[in-house]
Amino acid sequence: MSNLVKDALQGPAASKGAIYGAALFLIYTVPSVFITFTWMDYPAGFYLGTLFVGAVGFPLIGVIYAMIWERLP
Repeated sequence: MSNLVKDALQGPAASKGAIYGAALFLIYTVPSVFITFTWMDYPAGFYLGTLFVGAVGFPLIGVIYAMIWERLP
C-alpha cells in the first residue's frame, strides 16, 4: 500500500486493508474471471474457486499488509 493509498483510506488498519483488498478484487479478479470465462472452456469450479480465492485472499492480505505498514516508521 503506497503512501497515496495509505493516506486516502480512513479508519483502523484492518478496515483500510479490507477496503484495499476489496478494491483489488474488483479491479483484478472480476475482470480476469470474466475474460477467462468468455474465452476459455473450464469447469465451473475453476471460476468459482478463482472468485473465492480473490474474494478472501485479497482482503486478507490487505489487512496483513496494512497492519505491517502501520507498525513501520
